[in-house]
Order: sequence, then C-alpha cells, then structure tokens
Amino acid sequence: MKLLKKRAFALFLTAVLVIASTLVSTNLKLGKKCSAVTDGFYDGVTVNGVMQPAIAAQLRSICSSADSLAVLASSYGLDVQDVEDNSVWLKNSMRYSREDASYIYYEYEHLMKALSALQIQLDRAELSDRDAESVSQLTAAVAEAQRGIESSAYNDSVREFLRKYDSTYTYALAAMAGVDMPEYFS
Repeated sequence: MKLLKKRAFALFLTAVLVIASTLVSTNLKLGKKCSAVTDGFYDGVTVNGVMQPAIAAQLRSICSSADSLAVLASSYGLDVQDVEDNSVWLKNSMRYSREDASYIYYEYEHLMKALSALQIQLDRAELSDRDAESVSQLTAAVAEAQRGIESSAYNDSVREFLRKYDSTYTYALAAMAGVDMPEYFS
C-alpha cells in the first residue's frame, strides 16, 4: 500500500496505463480499418459503386485450372509435380497467410512459372483432340483469371489507405499494437 502513495510509482503506473490504453485503442481502431482493406483481397473491392472481383477468387480459379491441367498432363506421363506442389502452396498461403499479400503473390508467381513449364510440355505432347481442347479451355481460364487480377482494384484500395495513414508514427504505433498494415499484391 505504501508503494501506491509514492509519486514516482503513481506517475509510472499512469504512464503504463496511458500507453496500454493507446495500444489497445490502436489495435482495435486501426486494426479494424486495416482488416477492412485486407478483406478486399478476399471479398472484392467496390469502386465507383461497381463491385470488382476479389483477387482470391481469381487465384482459386487459377489453382482449379492448374489442378485440372496437372491431371490431364499426368495421363500423358508428363511431369506435373511442380504444378501440383505450387497449387497446394498457393491455396495454403491464402488460407494461412491472410494478412500477407506479398507472400501470396510470391506463391502465385511460382505457380505461374510451373504452369508455363507445363504448357511447354503440353505443346510438345501428342494430345487427343478432346484433350487439346480441354488444355485450350483451361489455359484460357487461367489467362482470364490473370486479367481479373491485373484489373483488380485491390492494390488501389491499399494505395489509398496507405496514402491516408502514411507516417512513421502510424507505422511505429501499428507495430507496437500488433497491427499488420495492408500489403500490395505484387
């Protein structure tokens, strides 16, 4: 009890309470705003009243097409391990690294490289007409999903958010409060 009556301890306790309440408030308020921007990656972004497709939906489409291409290519004895692995890694990165768009992009790039290598193998293989048509359709689906990613407004929403909250103080406070600032998908 004597400790509570000492001025130095009272000032220390007050400072601790102010700092703790600031960090909790920052975590709640800034964290909510950051999550709203990051959620645009998974839910889509509205621009000028028009809903833009979510990048995550496009990535799932690419993974689905990649998986189908791998199944088809494996029936011709082609090496599909890289495509299968990278598709799994991309799906897992979206599931377990929700706040880390740059890591998801890294996995996306690896899957696209693996798909390019598989496409070269498929171009050289003697495919049946039906399988060649399936490859063409799946490749077109991947290309369309890529266009959807390129035209997505997600990066614009991140840019707008960061422009509004771009200060050393905000980044430092966010780091201390455990808030992950939104990241670009690139």
